[in-house]
Amino acid sequence: MTYQGARARTGDTEAGHFFAVSKVQLDNYGHVTQVLWSEIDTKSNRDLNSASMVPVADVVDAIHAGAMVTAVFQPGLTHNAEHLFEVIAHLTGGETIDLVRPSGPYATSKFDLADMIFLDDSPRFHPALNHRGQAPVRHTFAVSKVELDKDGRVTGVLWGKVNIRKNAWAAPEVIAVVADVVAALQAGDRVFALFPAINGHLPDRQFVVANYENGTQTIVLSGKSAYDREIHDMDRLNAVAPIRQT
Repeated sequence: MTYQGARARTGDTEAGHFFAVSKVQLDNYGHVTQVLWSEIDTKSNRDLNSASMVPVADVVDAIHAGAMVTAVFQPGLTHNAEHLFEVIAHLTGGETIDLVRPSGPYATSKFDLADMIFLDDSPRFHPALNHRGQAPVRHTFAVSKVELDKDGRVTGVLWGKVNIRKNAWAAPEVIAVVADVVAALQAGDRVFALFPAINGHLPDRQFVVANYENGTQTIVLSGKSAYDREIHDMDRLNAVAPIRQT
């Protein structure tokens, strides 16, 4: 069969189905728009059908319906289930796919989209670096409030994902430990500080990871010091507010 996603099999569940993506097409922002994929027999680990090119919406539908979709980084018949795709929000409000990011503040991924094979007509999008250096930018977040310890180091934040085209929140803000922000930065996300202003908050400086000799990691503002634009100028979290991991 030639599988064309949940759009072609209305009402079916995809639980138990396994697919492998061997090539991707990216737009100018690095988002997946089309894929070359095939269904895999989990017992033999071989293709059940010839690979077909489908829009990313088919892959999104399949994952929502319970299918497992993995990435293939090199040609061959072996498919590694450790590199799964997940559905993520597109900057324009739609959905696309990206590789599942390992959880935990110190988790790292050996591979990313830049290591996959591009379809011939894919724009020649090349993230700055891949697993051999800095990870490509995935998402943009903004921090509106911080929690500081007695030494002035950030321990918690109030933050949320930002739709940079609409200049608005893409999701509600949540309280998180600083390790979550460190993990996001290490994965290639951008995180900006919001400073109080007359009409709310204004984005300004960007955060980077700070490492201390005792192994502690936190976040600091990048660049030179700026008047009214330092961490102590930001709004503070209520000291009694619960902090949860996102």
